Amino acid sequence: MNLINQLREVLTNLLSTFITNESLVALLVSLAMILLWILIAILTIFIVKKIVFRGKKLEEKLGRKETKEQETVKRLIVNIIQFFFFFWIGIMILRELGLDIVPILAGAGVVAFAIGFGAQELIKDIIAGMFLIGEKTFKIGDYVEIANHTGTITDVGVRRIKLQTWKGEVITINNGDIRAIKNFSINPGVAVVEFRADYDFDFKVLESKKFKKLLKDFQEKHEDVISIDEHIKLLDVNDGLKFVIHIKTNIRKYTGIERYFRKALMEFFQQEKIDVVVPVVISEQTKN
Repeated sequence: MNLINQLREVLTNLLSTFITNESLVALLVSLAMILLWILIAILTIFIVKKIVFRGKKLEEKLGRKETKEQETVKRLIVNIIQFFFFFWIGIMILRELGLDIVPILAGAGVVAFAIGFGAQELIKDIIAGMFLIGEKTFKIGDYVEIANHTGTITDVGVRRIKLQTWKGEVITINNGDIRAIKNFSINPGVAVVEFRADYDFDFKVLESKKFKKLLKDFQEKHEDVISIDEHIKLLDVNDGLKFVIHIKTNIRKYTGIERYFRKALMEFFQQEKIDVVVPVVISEQTKN
């Protein structure tokens, strides 16, 4: 006789001393066992989280910050353990209610049972999630575009990921439905600033010491600027001259740098009394 049956028998004998109705005793014992399973589930998950995340407090005490990769993997581990453990607890609770599905699983086969209840989608999501994490496609805190949705990854689950848009909307996407991912948080960004001038514009202005000083001072003033391409490119000669300047920036900092540089560029040309047009482009990432 296993421990669970022994516990059930002890409860039955204890309640029988106060209650003579056998049906009521059986009901109370079942309820007590269900509460016990729920308590075990809560306690187990609490312990798992404590064990998995215990390194975070130690890192903080040592003055080190946990990386996003570590946080993502830990959350995934907890989610996987939670899923399978709650599945097992669910079976135990159903057994207390008089529905033992273990023989059904054993008789029909786990695969047949999964297919019959549509669990193939679940399995697909779990496997896809493991590959996404294993291949380091993204991590918590990354700014990505998935299935025409753009936002910051806030949670990576055993089945789904969650991303938050710049409006604060939280979008949930099944791992198995992810086909293409655009990750803006891996490589340095490039700020692109364009400006237009008339055909009589003096190209020597872009090679002057004053303009070179503008680029140098701007880079020194903004720590998110990695480098500025001093070779200003002429893109188009239709309807005036169209120039473009490329600025290499830290990850996801290009939109802010674009705004600041447009302002600096306009101030420079105004001081030099040169008539140019600096278009302002507002994108969703700029809003973010």
